[in-house]
Amino acid sequence: MKVLTAHPGVFNDDKVIESNISFVPFLNYLKEKVNNADEVRSPFYKLIIDKFESNPDTLKPISSDSDLSPYKEYLDLLISAIFPVTTDATKDIYGIGVPFKFAIFYYSDLFKQLFTENGKELTAVPDGISLAQVKKDKITWLYKLILEKVYHFPMTYKNEIIHTVETPDGGKRYVKVNIDPRFVEVKVKGNLPVLNYDQFCSKQITPEALQELLPTNMFSLEGFVIWTVKDVTQSETLNNIKSLVMNMRASNEIESYRTLEKMIPVILGVPDITAHVVPFPKVNGKNVLEEQFSNTDPILGVGNKKQQQHFFQLLLEHVQQHPIPLIVPDVNETTIAPHAFLKYLPIKNIRSFLVFPITHKKEILGVLELASSTPNRLSADPLWKFQNTYPLLVLMLNRSMNILESRLNEVIKDQFTALQPSVEWKFVDAAWNYLLTPTEERKDIESISFEEVYPLYGAVDIRNSSVQQGNAIREDLQEQLELIRDTLETIGQTIHLPLLEELQFKTNDLLNNLSDSLSAGEDLKVNEFMEQEIQPVLEHLCEGNDTLKPLLTNYFAKMDKSEGHVYHHRREYEESLSKINAAISQYLEKERQYIQHSFPCYFEKYRTDGVEYTIYIGQSIAQEKKFDQLYLRNLRLWQLSSMAHIARLTHKLGPKLKTPLQTTQMILMHSAPITISFRSDERRFDVEGAYNVRYEIIKKRIDKVHVKDTGERLTQPGTIAMVYSYVREMEELKKYITFLQSKKILLPEIEMLDLEELQGVSGLKALRVRVNMEEE
Repeated sequence: MKVLTAHPGVFNDDKVIESNISFVPFLNYLKEKVNNADEVRSPFYKLIIDKFESNPDTLKPISSDSDLSPYKEYLDLLISAIFPVTTDATKDIYGIGVPFKFAIFYYSDLFKQLFTENGKELTAVPDGISLAQVKKDKITWLYKLILEKVYHFPMTYKNEIIHTVETPDGGKRYVKVNIDPRFVEVKVKGNLPVLNYDQFCSKQITPEALQELLPTNMFSLEGFVIWTVKDVTQSETLNNIKSLVMNMRASNEIESYRTLEKMIPVILGVPDITAHVVPFPKVNGKNVLEEQFSNTDPILGVGNKKQQQHFFQLLLEHVQQHPIPLIVPDVNETTIAPHAFLKYLPIKNIRSFLVFPITHKKEILGVLELASSTPNRLSADPLWKFQNTYPLLVLMLNRSMNILESRLNEVIKDQFTALQPSVEWKFVDAAWNYLLTPTEERKDIESISFEEVYPLYGAVDIRNSSVQQGNAIREDLQEQLELIRDTLETIGQTIHLPLLEELQFKTNDLLNNLSDSLSAGEDLKVNEFMEQEIQPVLEHLCEGNDTLKPLLTNYFAKMDKSEGHVYHHRREYEESLSKINAAISQYLEKERQYIQHSFPCYFEKYRTDGVEYTIYIGQSIAQEKKFDQLYLRNLRLWQLSSMAHIARLTHKLGPKLKTPLQTTQMILMHSAPITISFRSDERRFDVEGAYNVRYEIIKKRIDKVHVKDTGERLTQPGTIAMVYSYVREMEELKKYITFLQSKKILLPEIEMLDLEELQGVSGLKALRVRVNMEEE
């Protein structure tokens, strides 16, 4: 029998310790058995001992690279003594090897099949374990063997290794390899140092320290080790699922489910099936379906979202009414007919299917689906193997519910309340102090304020948005009035009614008086005329006159279904406005997360015709990190740079918009710190103090400010306007401008402007620069 070894360059075991094969430790063990009067197999053991002792060569150490063919009958006898008669070399996994070395000189057929590459070299490094770790484990094992055999220390050392092996069908199984060293003798060369067990156990001794104390060249090994292998796929997979559930979080939730789905066929022992787990979490007491889980599902991953939701409701109703496994061994039109949600299984080449509801306390948490392309592959038989896994599935689905609740809370915090992580700690402190106060002594909760914070204000506005909106309204009204006029003229050629002439007169009058800039209430007047006078007449004529029906059907087809009027110019304007604002908001949302990395700050964003934001930064906002002016300067540079990026972003969007819209960008520089407080009634932060209010007044009144003595609006498309009050603010801004000009983000010219006086505010100045729209 060929000796199986690992590649000679992997471990270099010969350089670690001398190790030889020897049958003497085994024979000594049998002699002890023979001397035991109660041992019923003593005659058999005596026969083995006599056989070995009749050949003196079997009592000598044998080099691990020797040819063992002359010893075959002795090895067969040895194997018959060690392993029971029921052992099958083709089904059982075992081997006998050289001590410490990865060298197996007697082994079963299945051992060779599982642990060698093409039947040649031994696979010595299990999947998922580094070579360095295997080497460390081997040396640790060796020293524990020495301490036990030579010093007689009571050692507890692991002789087991978990291997992952590939099966012929492409699956994975786990086997536990046990290395039994009972027939190994440790030989000592020279004098041994004295070791005290109490001192030895009082501190952790590393293998490196032991190598200093007890060099391996002081010892040699003689005997053999027994390798026995047990299939532990079920228990090991179960441990992996436990680890998967315990480590699942929002960032790896989908990945965790996909990993679980690969493990389920292994647990059930049915490798050629696919598994799908779909959670049914509850929102406001109703089970819901998350698209991220349904896309690859055999039942739900079909059609559009509406169809998915329809099948989800059908499946949910079924498992609620029948919370037991639904098994369809042979999928065909007849067997799936009672269940409409299974209609697409044949199209997906699924010929055997099973739905297993996962419930807890009579509540549906989700379903497990098993599918196979082979008819009659699935039945109820393997489900009993699921009894240990089921509680873990319940735990995992409950964990998904908690993850969804956290995501919902994050959205609520982000979109509907002013509470952000950067300031949340202060609210938590206030709440904790409130809870610490005895109930009878509680009054109002303490106010939340942050002192000495620096504000940064920015506004991206849609240029002439009210004019554009007015034009869209006027164009819709004009188009509809012209359509009414033409329709009434055509009707008048068929039906002669004085009322139609009067309506036609009013229509022409409204058209003639429709001004380029709509006056207040003008659109309401036109809409009222169309709804109360035109609409009823045309609807009546459409119902009562087949000749006019095609004409009037064409008229109603041009009306917006939700608004009841011609609305497409306004729709185009609203869609264009929405696209720009969505792009700006998305950019700022991403940037908000980025700027928090340098220093915690409060970022408040709100929609007007465009998007405005205010940022507060200062020591009082940071719970632990020390504030420095460099963080403020960094944020101001970011503010100018981000405005340039927004200008480029909206400029690039321009050709894609149905209504051409342009944006203007403005920054307010305010170098003095202010105090902000949380207003519970409005659930937002506001400034405090008379001096601080001046900042709020400026912020609210500069959106349409003009350049002094020119009548020109400060904000212009393609530019960034920076409003300031003091020379030092201007000098700081110019540094940032110069830097961004060097990066070709801003164009070279800088305009220095005086601004007109605003109500309650005077002395404001501004810098204005053009953005380079040609991105490098």
